Amino acid sequence: MDFSRALSRFEALTLLVLGDSFVDEYLIGECSRISPEAPVPILRVDASKTRRVLGGAANTAANIAALGGKAVLFSLAGSDPMGGVLETLCSGSGVTLKAFKDGRPTLVKTRLVGERQQLLRLDYEETADISVAVENQILEAFRKQVKQADIVVLSDYAKGFLTLGLTQALIREAHAAGKAVVLDPRPQHAARYADCDYITPNWKESLGLLGRSTGVESNADHVREVGEALRQKLRCNVLLTMGPQGIAFFGKDAEEFFQMPTAAREVYDVSGAGDTVVAAFALATAAGLSHPEAVELANRAAGIVVGKMGTATVSPEELLESDSAESPLLARPQLAPLANRLRAQGKRIVTLNGSFDLLHAGHLYILEEAKAQGDVLIVGLNSDASVKRYKSKDRPIIPEAERAKMLSGLRCVDYVHIFDEDTPIAFLEEVKPQVHVNGSEYGADCVEAPVVKRHGGRIHIVEKIPGLSTSQILKRIQNLEP
Repeated sequence: MDFSRALSRFEALTLLVLGDSFVDEYLIGECSRISPEAPVPILRVDASKTRRVLGGAANTAANIAALGGKAVLFSLAGSDPMGGVLETLCSGSGVTLKAFKDGRPTLVKTRLVGERQQLLRLDYEETADISVAVENQILEAFRKQVKQADIVVLSDYAKGFLTLGLTQALIREAHAAGKAVVLDPRPQHAARYADCDYITPNWKESLGLLGRSTGVESNADHVREVGEALRQKLRCNVLLTMGPQGIAFFGKDAEEFFQMPTAAREVYDVSGAGDTVVAAFALATAAGLSHPEAVELANRAAGIVVGKMGTATVSPEELLESDSAESPLLARPQLAPLANRLRAQGKRIVTLNGSFDLLHAGHLYILEEAKAQGDVLIVGLNSDASVKRYKSKDRPIIPEAERAKMLSGLRCVDYVHIFDEDTPIAFLEEVKPQVHVNGSEYGADCVEAPVVKRHGGRIHIVEKIPGLSTSQILKRIQNLEP
């Protein structure tokens, strides 16, 4: 999937996020002794490493903002110092906070971390339902903004904000304004979620929403049955996250079902990963992506965030890099981030460009020679329109998508980029290769030489194999008797 095209749409989107927000605090230090007072570890806190980040609905909003969308957060914030911290963190994350107060303190989760391991979590919270008066304040403010939003996200952490009455009223108001609702649930509140558009439980939450034992294993048969049961009970699309087993999607109309394996390479901390899934999926859905595309983007975002410590967000650049790592076909915005990462790893980048129509042994020879000049070979492929302009209206014989697929299948080719320009100059400006390879028919003074040398690279010339060219092969085919 071309993530760059999807990400480019996010900046125009506004998402309303409503739910329980809190401050995630991390007290980090050295833990190498046991207390003489009791059999517990001693954490020597390093004040310089203390972290405070947004949690709950606020983390969902922060992930939306980090991915380029506009996030407006409706949530409680106390009139205490941590309420000020919540507001400051929202401002610093690009989140517009519409704070409501009912006298309770700001929710705070303090984690004690020693030797990169969580030792204890302290929760400071009051979880009684908000009053009807505060519900009405929230609903009135929501009505004023929902028409300007692209989608609505409800993030329920069972801390009192999303009451039964408010949740159902928000769903009705959103639908009346023509807006879809994505809901991040808690199992004890299943009755509140009927008729939302998308619900995003993890495996344990899905069982709880159905009133079942949470000890049931998530094998293939159970996953399908549980997802179908949720879809029918809540009358909505179900995005079921299953950690190492990936994500399953159940369409509201019962005809759509698919699963995707996890995109995580390394799991360090799952804190807030569900918030990232909700944020990325909501943005992708609001941007008009299909369900498989939206789930793929959310899955990839979650795979990145679980590799980070604590509650975290994902950037568009990280998604583009992960996309390029999975797919050999690169879009223009992916080129520079990938090249920068490869250079930082000490890799020698080689480029080569051409139309590669009717792939033959001559092409394979120059491609293998190019790969021998470095560690990573990125091929610039002329698009169909480009080939027609510089060859003839009857070329190429093979469409660009098929030519790119053939090149990607070769062991010597690492990445392929299709360009529409008449020359590969823009492609080379992004990649800045250490070596650019050309055939001897173009010579060392080729059109690519100035840009390659300006960025510190060199031109490597490969002698052409006589008698091997696409034009000659075409003539031989045309001369065959019918």
